[in-house]
Amino acid sequence: MKNLNIGSTNEHLSMIVKTRLTTHAGVEYPIICGAMYPCSNPELVAAAAEGGGISIMQPVSLTFVHGWDLREGIRYMRTLTDKPIGFNALIEKGSKKYLDRMSTWIDIALEEGIRFFITSLGKPDWVCKRVHEADGYV
Repeated sequence: MKNLNIGSTNEHLSMIVKTRLTTHAGVEYPIICGAMYPCSNPELVAAAAEGGGISIMQPVSLTFVHGWDLREGIRYMRTLTDKPIGFNALIEKGSKKYLDRMSTWIDIALEEGIRFFITSLGKPDWVCKRVHEADGYV
C-alpha cells in the first residue's frame, strides 16, 4: 500500500476535500448522513453533524416516531451541535394535508436557521424558490 503522506490533522484533511458540497453545506467533509425513516433521531443527526458531514433530519421521523414538535426538535438538536444540519422535504402531492404540513415544516426549518435541503417524491420548484429566497441550498 502506498503512503499518501497527507498528514493527520483535520485541518489538513479539510483542505483536501473542499468541494461544492462542503462549501454550500458549510461542512468539513463531503459526507451526507441521509434522512432515514424511522431511525433519524436528534442524537443521530447531531452526531453525524459533529463528525463533520451534513446530517439530514427526517421531519416525519422526528415528529411521528420520536414524538417531537418540529421546532422543539430542531432546537433540541441545536443543544447537541452547532454544526449545520439539513432537512429532508418529502413533497409528494398525493395528500393535500400532508403537502400543507410539509410546507409549514419547511417554513419552520427556515425560521430555525436550516439552510440545506434535500427533496424527494416530487418536483421541487416551490421548495427551491422558498429556500433560495432565504439564501439556502437545495
